[in-house]
Order: sequence, then structure tokens, then C-alpha cells
Amino acid sequence: MSKKVLIFTYYFPPAGGVAVQRFLKFSKYLPEFGWEPIIVTVANGSYPYYDESLLKELSPSLKIYRTKTFEPFEFYNMLKGKKGKSMPVVSVGSHQNKSFFQKISEYIRANFFVPDARMGWVSYAVKQAEEIIKRERIDAIITTGPPHSTHLIGLELKERFGLKWIADFRDPWTGIFYNNILPRTESTKQKDKALETKVLQTADLVTVISPGMKREFEDRAKRIEVVMNGFDEEDFKTLDVSHNTQDKFTIRYVGNLMASQNVEVLWKAISEVNVRKEISIEFIGRVDNAVKKSITENGLSDFVSYIDFVDHGKAIQLMQEASMLLFVIPDVKDGALILTGKLFEYLASKTEMISFGPVNGNAADILKQTGRKCMIGFADEGEAKKQLEAAFNHFNQTKTAYKYSDNSEQVFSRRNQTSILSQLLQSLYTSAKR
Repeated sequence: MSKKVLIFTYYFPPAGGVAVQRFLKFSKYLPEFGWEPIIVTVANGSYPYYDESLLKELSPSLKIYRTKTFEPFEFYNMLKGKKGKSMPVVSVGSHQNKSFFQKISEYIRANFFVPDARMGWVSYAVKQAEEIIKRERIDAIITTGPPHSTHLIGLELKERFGLKWIADFRDPWTGIFYNNILPRTESTKQKDKALETKVLQTADLVTVISPGMKREFEDRAKRIEVVMNGFDEEDFKTLDVSHNTQDKFTIRYVGNLMASQNVEVLWKAISEVNVRKEISIEFIGRVDNAVKKSITENGLSDFVSYIDFVDHGKAIQLMQEASMLLFVIPDVKDGALILTGKLFEYLASKTEMISFGPVNGNAADILKQTGRKCMIGFADEGEAKKQLEAAFNHFNQTKTAYKYSDNSEQVFSRRNQTSILSQLLQSLYTSAKR
């Protein structure tokens, strides 16, 4: 008989974007390892994107409970004369001048909603969980953040029912990069830190996505383990582009690109290397105006195109069809700890990458482990030119993009990472039965 794990995740289909993928895929593969996932999520959340195509990936047997939530973003948008609950993805950290209203709303957002503005979901989720726990024999619970207010659900259920609890961190909590930009008061910072510490010390197990995050939390957690993000092999089986000829050398970035990811050294390298007439630069996602301005200043506007959003299947296809993929770790404090989910799908596409970020960070280690080109520092124009010219020369000779032929990224498949998670769940289940 399968054991049952109750999972609380704010982001779940029809939400789109990278935040959805981790527990969409875990819920897909957990039954193979003897665990039945039961999902609690929101009925109508504040999502930057919607991707209806992801609904097709949900098993008909998967139990999903969608609850109400209170979302202050709806009121925020109403004051601005807009409809809906969505919050701009790249507004935090933008170099644009902010209006007085934006500054006030940002202050309220930063200090009145701790740990975050989605805390209005907690009471609804706890109420739903009580009904499920009374009806089902639940063996463990998982909360995943961001939003890290989701972990407050785990705190309350742990106190009431004593269930084994995994608190899963896809990003840092108080140390997340945009907290350094938001106008937070000292009392807000202290309150947030106290909540973070309470979750880390109360959860039976904390899971994180990188060794760097493990080091950040391990002095406060009871037990902490790394369960990486990854890629779903089934997403990459439908298209073979290994021999596709291309008219232009196409550099693509798939995802949102923030001001802290503005790789000026690359724009300079492209403008100085004699490739512009045969190059195309494509951004699939939202791009901060500071990045667009930098591209214009380097004379590359005529070679750039912007597409706001595509569904996940199309995004994978675009990764596979690119001549080169741009990967950027934000240039922020503790950037060495950042290990984005995008990296693993980039690796699975087997497309050549040009990567920028901390050269000794977690992402740089993954590139080295999988035999990809090295991470480039944000000021290293020489290495940027070297990698760009090598990829372009290969393309110029063959009219095809270079493709990696080994399977060094296989350890990061979603099935393999779900196996690791299931073993951790089993260890908690065994300890509870003693």
C-alpha cells in the first residue's frame, strides 16, 4: 500500500514558469517510489504567467485541492486601474524611476506582509488540510517555498497533528536577493529572521536545491539535505534537432531577465566580434528595461527580438533549436549560492551554453561536472569573446549548432531526484514507526 504525502505548493498548474516544475514533476514520479502525493494549492493565485498546457501533465488519479486565498495584489492593481492579482515579475530591482505610489506600495509590501504578501493563503490551506487529515491516513507533509509563508502551514500542522514535516526551500528566505532592495525596516528583518529560524528548527527535515543553500541553513536546521532541481526526460524526447541546419547563429535566453542579470560584457563582445550580420539574439520572457538599454547602447537592437511568454513545451523546443543558450546567475550578494531550475533544462537540451556568474559558485560546479564550457565572470570580456567565437566558428563551418553527445546531465533527471526525495520521506516514515 502506498504511503501518503500531503504537499502544499502555491505554484501549480495552470500557473506557468519555473517555480511550478519542481513539485509538478515530483508529484508525477512519487507514485513510482511508493508514495501517493496529495496536492493543496490555491484556486486562483497571483501568477506571473499561466500555462494551460501543464494541466495535461497532471495524472487523473492525482488528488488536488484548490483553496481560496487572500491576495493584496488585487487591491494594489485596482488602485493602479488594472485588473487581476498579478504582480510584475521584474519590478523589484528595476532601474526605472519609481513613482510615489510605487514607493508607498513597495514599503507596505515589504513591511506589512511578513514573510510575504501571499500569507493570506495560510488559514485557508490549514483549514483544508484539517479536513484531509481527518479523512486520509497522511504519513508526511511537505511545504515548499517561495512563497515562504507556505512554511507557516507546516508549522501549524506540525503543532496540531505531530506529522513528519519536510520544509522545502527552492530559494533562500531572508537571504533572497530582492530583500536587499526592498525598503524593509529593522523590525521587519528581525521578525522575518525569527520565522525562518522557527521553521528550520521545527521541521523534521529541510530540503534545499544546492550545496550553498545547505551551508546557509545547516547551523539552524535539525536535519538538512540537498534535492536538486532537474529536467524531465519525457519533455526532451519529441524533437531531434541534432542535424538541423540554420540560417543564422541564434543566441537565446529563455526566462525572465532582470537588471542584475545584465551581461554588458557579452553585448560588448558581440558588438566587437565580426558576427553581427549573421547573428540573432532572442529573449523568451520578460526583460528589464536596463538590459534593453544596454543592448541598444552597444548597437545590437537590430539583431534582437523579444517574445513575452511561451508554454513549457515550446520553451523546451526553443532551447533545443538554439545555436547557443545564454545562462546568467544574478550579479548579487551570495550569487554563488544560486542554482536555478533553468540550468538543468538547458543541460538536457544539449545545446552549447555561454554562462555568466560567480566562477566558484554552485552553478559553475554543475557546468564543470557535466563537461560544459566554464562559467564566465561578469567582467571577463576575453573569455566571453573566446567562447562566442568558438561557437560561431563551428556554426559557420557546419551551419549547425554544436550538440553535446554524452549523458553527463542524467543524474539530474526528475525521476532520479524524486528517488532521492522518496528515500528521505521513507527515512522519516521509518523513524515515526519506531
